[in-house]
Amino acid sequence: MKEYLALSGLFLVYLLCAIRYFPGRPLDTLLATLEHLLSSVPFALGFTLVFVSLFTKTAGSRPSIIFTARLFLTIGIIIEFFFGLYHYLAT
Repeated sequence: MKEYLALSGLFLVYLLCAIRYFPGRPLDTLLATLEHLLSSVPFALGFTLVFVSLFTKTAGSRPSIIFTARLFLTIGIIIEFFFGLYHYLAT
């Protein structure tokens, strides 16, 4: 149960980092967030795939689904941080 709570917390933090907020325009917020997620999730999936492959090669066994999901969300949060910095500094 503790693992699922931690996974849920990471998921909520990831969604919080991915939201692109437009004050007073909920539809624009939803569309910009979905567009951003569709452009950033492949990066997180790719890095997760690389790390899981390296882990499998070195340890000799595949990591659990919970570990893989936590790794994906952690990498996603890190990527969202850098995307946020880029968008903040670009404007």
